[in-house]
Amino acid sequence: MTTTENSNGKKYLIVFICMIIQAIPFGVAQNIQPLFVPYVINEFNFTLASFSLIFTFGAIASAVFSPFLGKLFSKINIKILFIIGTVLSSLGFLGFGFAKTLPQFYILSAISQIGCVLFSGLGVPYVINNWFPKKGRGKALGLAFSGGSIGNIFLQQITSHMLASKGSSYSYVFFGLLSMIVSLPIILLVIRTPKPGELVEDIEVQENNSEKQTKTNQVVFEGLGAKLTIKNKFFWIFSVGYGIIAIAISAMSTQYATYFTNDLHLSASLIGSLGSEFAIFCLIGNVVGGLLFDKIGTFKTMSIAGILAIISPISLLTAHNIPSIAFVFSIAYGLNVYSYTLAPAFMVTDVFGKKESSVILGIVSLLFAVGFALGSTLFGLITDNFGFQVAWISMLACVIVGYILLLTSITVIKNQNKKSILQ
Repeated sequence: MTTTENSNGKKYLIVFICMIIQAIPFGVAQNIQPLFVPYVINEFNFTLASFSLIFTFGAIASAVFSPFLGKLFSKINIKILFIIGTVLSSLGFLGFGFAKTLPQFYILSAISQIGCVLFSGLGVPYVINNWFPKKGRGKALGLAFSGGSIGNIFLQQITSHMLASKGSSYSYVFFGLLSMIVSLPIILLVIRTPKPGELVEDIEVQENNSEKQTKTNQVVFEGLGAKLTIKNKFFWIFSVGYGIIAIAISAMSTQYATYFTNDLHLSASLIGSLGSEFAIFCLIGNVVGGLLFDKIGTFKTMSIAGILAIISPISLLTAHNIPSIAFVFSIAYGLNVYSYTLAPAFMVTDVFGKKESSVILGIVSLLFAVGFALGSTLFGLITDNFGFQVAWISMLACVIVGYILLLTSITVIKNQNKKSILQ
C-alpha cells in the first residue's frame, strides 16, 4: 500500500466513524426528540409552548458554551472532549425518562445539548477539517453529517413504534443507553487528529507561482483570525441572518410531529413514514450539499438552500388542506439539511478563513443557537394564540429575511477578501 493510499484510508475511516457518531448519539439527542413532544405534553398536561422551552433551554445552553468550548479544541485531547460530550448528551437524554416537572426537563435538555454541541457541532467539523485541510473538505463533511440522516431512517420508525407501545419514559432511557453504548468504544479506539507528517496532500504546486499568488493562498486558507473578523460589521450581519434562519429551522425541526399529530391528525405509522422519508432525503442532502460546496462554492450552494427553505413552510401550510403535501415538506426540508449541519463549518472556513476557525465557528454557533432557542418557543406561543397557519407564515418570513441577510453578507465579505488580497 502506497503512502497516499494509507493516508486516504485513515482519513475515510475517520469520516466513517464520524458518520456513526452522527447516526446514534447525535441522532438521539437531536433527531427524535420532536416525536416525544405530543406524548409528553399529553402525559403531563404541559402546554405546547411550555414544553417547547426544552428546545429553548437546550439551545441557549449550547449557545452560551459554544465560544468557550471552541477554544478547548487547541488545548485538550480530542478523545477527552468527545467522551465528555457524548456522556453529557447520553445521560441528559436518559434522564428525561425520570423527569416529572418542566424545570427537570429544561435542565436535562441543557446538559444534553451542551454535550451534543461539543462532540457534533464543534467536534466533528474540527476533526474533519484537520484530516481534510484543503481538498475534499466539503465532500468529507457531507459524508460525515450524512450519518445523522442514515441513523434517522431507522430511528424515526423505531422511536414512533416504541413511543406508541412503551411510552415516553421507557423510550428515553432506552435511547440514552443506546447512545452511550455505541459512542464510547469507537471514540476511545479511533477518534483522533492526524499526526505531524501523516497526511499526504494531492496538491500540484506551480514553480512559477508569483509572490501575489502565494499571498492569495495564504489568505484563503488562513484568514484574519477571530479578533479582526468580529470587527467586521458584515460578520455580524452574516451571523444575525443565520440566527434568523435558525428560528425557522427550530420550528420546522421540533414542531412538525406535533403539527402532524394534533392539527393534521395523521397516524403514528404515517408520521414515522414521513420521518423516514425526511431522513432519506437528509442523507441525499448532506452528501450532495457537501459536493456542491466543493464544486460551486458557498454563495450558490446556500442560495439553493434558501429556495428549499422557502418551499418547506409553504408545503406545511398547504398540507393543512391537502395532507399528502406533507411528503413535499419531508423532501424539501430533508434536501435542505446541509444548510444547518455541515454548512456552518464549511462557510466559516471558506468565508472567514482557517485561522481560529473553531473560535469563529463558536461565535456563529452562538447566534444560530440563540435563533434556534427563540424559534421553538416563539412558534409555540404563536400556535397557542393564533394557530398553526399563522405560525408557519411567520416562519416563512424568517426564512426570507434571514437568507437575504446571509447571502448579502457572504457576497460583501468575499469581495472584501479579494480586495485585501490584491492590495
